[in-house]
Amino acid sequence: MQRPSSPLPHDWAKTAAFMEIFVRSYKDSDGDGIGDLKGLVSKLDYLKTLGVTGLWLMPIGPSADHDHGYAQEDYRSIAPEYGTMADFELLLSEAHKRGIGIIIDFVVNHSANTNPLFLDAIATKHSQYRDWYEIAEEDPRWGLKNNPWRSAPNHESVYYGVFSKAMPDWNLRNPRVLAYLEDSMRFWMNKGVDGFRLDAVTMLLEDGPNAYFNNPGNLGIVAQLRDTVKAYENRYLICEVSENPELYVNACDHAFAFGAQTFIHDSVVRGKVEPGLIAQLNRPDRDRMPLTLQSHDFYVGDRLMNQFGESREDRYRTAAAIAILASATPFTYYGEEIGMSNNGLGGDPGLRAPMSWTGIGPAAGFSTVPPYRALALNAASHNVTAETDKANSLLEFYRALYIVRLNNPVLATGSLNVLSRPGDPLLIFSRSSADDTAYVAINVSDTSQTVTINTGKPNRQFLQAIQILGKSGGMPITTDSSGHLIVPLKAKTPAVYVLARPRPLHSS
Repeated sequence: MQRPSSPLPHDWAKTAAFMEIFVRSYKDSDGDGIGDLKGLVSKLDYLKTLGVTGLWLMPIGPSADHDHGYAQEDYRSIAPEYGTMADFELLLSEAHKRGIGIIIDFVVNHSANTNPLFLDAIATKHSQYRDWYEIAEEDPRWGLKNNPWRSAPNHESVYYGVFSKAMPDWNLRNPRVLAYLEDSMRFWMNKGVDGFRLDAVTMLLEDGPNAYFNNPGNLGIVAQLRDTVKAYENRYLICEVSENPELYVNACDHAFAFGAQTFIHDSVVRGKVEPGLIAQLNRPDRDRMPLTLQSHDFYVGDRLMNQFGESREDRYRTAAAIAILASATPFTYYGEEIGMSNNGLGGDPGLRAPMSWTGIGPAAGFSTVPPYRALALNAASHNVTAETDKANSLLEFYRALYIVRLNNPVLATGSLNVLSRPGDPLLIFSRSSADDTAYVAINVSDTSQTVTINTGKPNRQFLQAIQILGKSGGMPITTDSSGHLIVPLKAKTPAVYVLARPRPLHSS
């Protein structure tokens, strides 16, 4: 079969601003209280005008959990409550028309215990799929507090399920299993999917109780899947690595910089740039390790509004500015742009509330009926309707950050040079290419500061490029005779300085 070409611009992902979408919680189109693909299609214009150019969808296939989707029953179909394959193909088509790429979650480590392949494997020792899973005749008795070996339904064997009984691990040493997974990835890329987020790659192989996390053999599996994706043009791959992402970034191509979010948080809370943040930005592979402040997993952190509090929204904004402006391909989480709080449920379910589109009724514009899960606690005040075209809203602040990236691609593609030191009240860095340079200054402190940058360009005019609701950053700023740009910057405020000259502009 001929591999389909990509309808997106070449290397679209190198400058993409991604948003993670939980389809179940985004928008309900058919009135059953559950988000679906047609609901997401209806919000693509919102995402485009926001400046989002990439979507990461949490699992969209049938699942045993009937919620988050990571207990996969079928790797090549759509969860019925989300719609049909035709709905997904419509989503791809409509997103591509708007210049938005779609990557989807791909669960490598395990399937569901209701997956037909597992049910066959566990039914008899003679099953042709017996060696597709980690199945043993007796419990190896690892002696761990939480035993990952689970008793089979017939109690005649045990199987390995590191996350839960409902999610048995694949035997990824079996080439037939890897071939099945690779063919499943090809199935979606042949549909037009623009890439994948690989789930839980730290847990792929096990060699006993001391070698089931970050097993060295994981890297070979990840690299094989990477090569499968890269056989298609213009596709993007990123791995979930819960810690030590540097171990996987080369094998996977990209890995979330999990851990760095704490450096961003601490910098804006303490009012000085943390050493860990400087170290992360100085990494040679930093542009393949996107920054993100939160996700659907509680181990990454609570909803930002719950971390910072509504009385310190200035900290929230400053953290967002760092994550979005200092990352070549930033990832945000749905609702982050409006300051959605958690819904009071605690843990992962607390982070996955239905999207707050309005402040009206029991569903906040998510559905026409009460939703399947509790709303965010602050849905009445923090929603899209209330924040649209409101100059001091989080939504318009996020839009301004995305748009400045669109107007200045050098912020993603340029060579990064960190100009700050640990403990400074300002995070300052430049992004430079052969014909363009942008300087980013973010005041993390609680007092006004003076930005001083040696641009090497005497008596040249610069503009502050972040514009909120079309309002410019003020009059042009002229460097002195030595090429220094000297400008005051308010507390907890970001700025992007670019040479004053005509540029292609995107507006909200």
